Amino acid sequence: MKIIEVKDMDIKIDLSNPVTCVIGPSNSGKTILAKRLCNKIDNSSVFIDGESIASYDYDFLRRNIVVVLDDNNFICETVNDELSYYLSILDYNSQEITKRIDAMAKYFKIKRLLDKNISDLYLSDKILVKILSLLIIDPTIIVIDNIISYLSIENRELLFKYIKSNNKNLINLTTNPEQVLISDNVVVINNFKKVIAGSYEDILKGNSILPYMGLKLPFIVDLSNNLILYNVIDKIYYDYRKLVNKLWK
Repeated sequence: MKIIEVKDMDIKIDLSNPVTCVIGPSNSGKTILAKRLCNKIDNSSVFIDGESIASYDYDFLRRNIVVVLDDNNFICETVNDELSYYLSILDYNSQEITKRIDAMAKYFKIKRLLDKNISDLYLSDKILVKILSLLIIDPTIIVIDNIISYLSIENRELLFKYIKSNNKNLINLTTNPEQVLISDNVVVINNFKKVIAGSYEDILKGNSILPYMGLKLPFIVDLSNNLILYNVIDKIYYDYRKLVNKLWK
C-alpha cells in the first residue's frame, strides 16, 4: 500500500511518510474519516493505490488497517485479555498470542499491568492499552482518532519510535496543533474537506490557516512569531533547543 485516497473529502495520504497528522477542529470530519477506513460507515469513496477499498479482501484489510476510535469501549476486563482479544479473533494460536503480548509489554514497559483490571488503570494507561490491543495485530496502518494527547510523554515517544522502527504508518487524527510538529506530513481538514496539505513547515509558515479555524499554533511557532515581531529573531523555529541556542548566542 502506497496511497490512501478519500475522494469526496479530497484527502490523499502518502504512505511513504511514517506519520501523517490529520488536523481539524471538532466536527470537521476526522471521526468520519476513521470510521470509513475501518468499514463502520459507507466507504465507497475510499481508494487504496487507485483501487476501491471494497475490492480488497476483508481479511487482508482487517489485518493491515486498524482504527482506534475515541471512545471508552473495552471488550475484556483485564489488560492481558484485551491484548489477546483481536489476535484470537484472527485465529492466532495461544503460543503466538503469548509471544506477542510479552514482546509488546516489554517494549512499552507494561508487564506490571497485564493482570490488572482495565477499569482500575489511570486514563493514560487505558489509552495505551486501547492502542496496543490493535497495534499488536502488526498492521501496516494504524489510525488513531484524537487520543494520542492522553498518553504520557514517555509512551507517546515509544509509540512513535515503534511505528518508525517497524515500518508502519500512523494516521493521527487530532485537534492538537502540537502534534503537527511530530508528523512527517500534515493534512488540514474542515467541513469534511481537505483545506491544505504538506509538511508542517508548509502548514505553519507565514499567515497559517490554523488560527482562522479556531486552532492555536504550536507554542514554539507562536513564540517565534512574537519574537520576529520584535526583531529578536528573523525566522520561525520548530525546535526548542535551536531557539534557545539562537537566543543565548
